[in-house]
Amino acid sequence: MSTITEKVCIEVLSLPRQGRVEIAHRLLVSLEDEDYTEEVSETWRAEIERRREDFRTGNAKPVPAEEALRQAYAAIA
Repeated sequence: MSTITEKVCIEVLSLPRQGRVEIAHRLLVSLEDEDYTEEVSETWRAEIERRREDFRTGNAKPVPAEEALRQAYAAIA
């Protein structure tokens, strides 16, 4: 970890809970909008974006991890 990163972490971790929540939220939002890596094909980029939008608009229903794994194992068994 760089010296600047370490200093920022120390400062942020010394903030009250609400300040840490605000910074965490801003960091997560900033990561959400990052470009996809070049390793991902254009087809997958479009699919990822479609699924993300479906989830955000409520057109896709989240499934608990345990249920998703059960379904995946059932599909390959």
